[in-house]
Amino acid sequence: MITSELFIIEMRKFLDDIDSNMSSDILMSYYDRLNEELDDSSFLRAISSLRKSWESYGKPYPTKLEFIRASVADSADIEEIANRAYKLAKETAIYQGCYISPDFEDEIISDVIDAYFGGWFNFHNRVAYRDSDDTWVRKDFIRAYKRKAETKNIRVVKLIGYGNNPRSLKIKADYELPVKRDELIQIENKAVNNLVANLIKRI
Repeated sequence: MITSELFIIEMRKFLDDIDSNMSSDILMSYYDRLNEELDDSSFLRAISSLRKSWESYGKPYPTKLEFIRASVADSADIEEIANRAYKLAKETAIYQGCYISPDFEDEIISDVIDAYFGGWFNFHNRVAYRDSDDTWVRKDFIRAYKRKAETKNIRVVKLIGYGNNPRSLKIKADYELPVKRDELIQIENKAVNNLVANLIKRI
């Protein structure tokens, strides 16, 4: 099932790109049709995939079947990006060490390292040495990365290196970011909260 608040925010943004005069009845009819077929992760994959082909006004609304197909289309892409993100994080640990504070362009990396590995120093110590067995670290990282990329449940955190006053180092990603900062869900916005409150009453 799809979380109603998430559905309303993301679907409203997506359908507004197609038809700025789209009615609330159309929005809720989509919820009724898709709620039993998709969960939060697959719904967000579908939205991301469909945006690439429904970018201009005047196109017809995507059908239920097109949503379901699109929910599968991007899953392989996210898997590949998660692997590349882990490779970038590990190489940064190996070649830059624990005495820097890495500022990853891909904010999901920082969030995963902070939330699942206890920060940069701990992550570094588990992957950076020649005898490090990172099999489970890699699996846990990729699983967490994919979950955050798909749900957009991402915190903006700052990783801190070891020692006194470690220098900050910007780390660019060599892949397309699955979620950019301006795409993160901002429920705190009062206007969005009002929209959510009003539309939830219709469910």
